[in-house]
Amino acid sequence: MNLFESMNYREFLESFVKSQPRKGHGYKLKMAEALRVHPTLITQVLKGHKTFSMEQAYTLVQFMNLNDLEKDYFLTLVEWDRAGSSSLKKFIESKLLKLRTENEKVKNRVQTYASMSEADQALFYSQWYYSALRLSSGLGKNITAESLAEDFNLPPELVQNVLQFLISRGLVVEKDDKTLDRGPQNTFLPSDSPLVSRHHMNWRMKALERHPRLQTDELAFSAPVTLAESDIAEVKKMCLDFIQKLSKRVSQSSSEKLACINIDWFRVH
Repeated sequence: MNLFESMNYREFLESFVKSQPRKGHGYKLKMAEALRVHPTLITQVLKGHKTFSMEQAYTLVQFMNLNDLEKDYFLTLVEWDRAGSSSLKKFIESKLLKLRTENEKVKNRVQTYASMSEADQALFYSQWYYSALRLSSGLGKNITAESLAEDFNLPPELVQNVLQFLISRGLVVEKDDKTLDRGPQNTFLPSDSPLVSRHHMNWRMKALERHPRLQTDELAFSAPVTLAESDIAEVKKMCLDFIQKLSKRVSQSSSEKLACINIDWFRVH
């Protein structure tokens, strides 16, 4: 269950427990140990006979390792559950709505990204190869400027200039033996950046270049469709959920290949 779709923290907890290894067997006991309470309290809370104190709820979200936005939403759900008047519940519901809206922003669904000046961003997002060279620097133990120039069929002088910029900004690390590695942070442009159109165009052009040579493990998909107005937001939500899963998957994956995904969802008229 998606936490931000819920108005009942108990339902989310039940779903969260079942998602744990061995279908959550023994997880409620671990929750009780983290809260330093008897296991029967966990059962009573989940059945709706009792509720968590705010202190217990905070300890629980720490134990569950939720991100900051998820913690805020969960704690607000507990606050809503504990509210004793309809007017207070309505007030708290407005905060829940704001948190849901915040969760819809893609920047909250990806990993921590690097902070760059406007001038640095303008240069970094001016051409596809800035990002490509940065990411490819982490694809092996013997990556060098020369090997990158050969792999991407780019002029060696251009690659050297780009790498100097990336190294100076901590986006690429140059080792003592002149081999390269990727810096520790990700890069990301929010949807309201004036550079975002350029960034999308750079990588969509690369996608079009690749189409004639697509292999069986690659994919190209375009599908103009007709659908109900109410389903437009639902499809967007499905895309955002996928982006969140993708971000988590690639952050935990070993760096072996460079790939790109482009997603567009828009009204034609």
